[in-house]
Amino acid sequence: MLEVLLEIAKYCDLYLMERILDDESEERVLSALKNAGVFTPGGLVSDKVLFCSTENGRSSFVRQLEPDWHIDSNPEIIFQLARFIKYELYISPNRPERTASNVFTSTSLEQFFGVSA
Repeated sequence: MLEVLLEIAKYCDLYLMERILDDESEERVLSALKNAGVFTPGGLVSDKVLFCSTENGRSSFVRQLEPDWHIDSNPEIIFQLARFIKYELYISPNRPERTASNVFTSTSLEQFFGVSA
């Protein structure tokens, strides 16, 4: 997935959101991303890694950012945001029961972009 994220970051204003329990969790996530080589010139910007403690917090962040695309694996968030976001990608091994015309479904980010794992 790292290759896909770095490729997206070349062409898009990419934000990552992570649900965490505390400040220590935030530091571990940032450290893991740094060690994975995500923060490179032309890659993801560390200031665009956002943290929240609830699913509602993530929905609020997304609505405030007003992105053209939102990618998520939580079907409830996908459903809640469908009327506000131009396009969404729902990552799930199963097809959702309810979907909107602007919601695409894929088993993985790599599969959606046609990247071999």
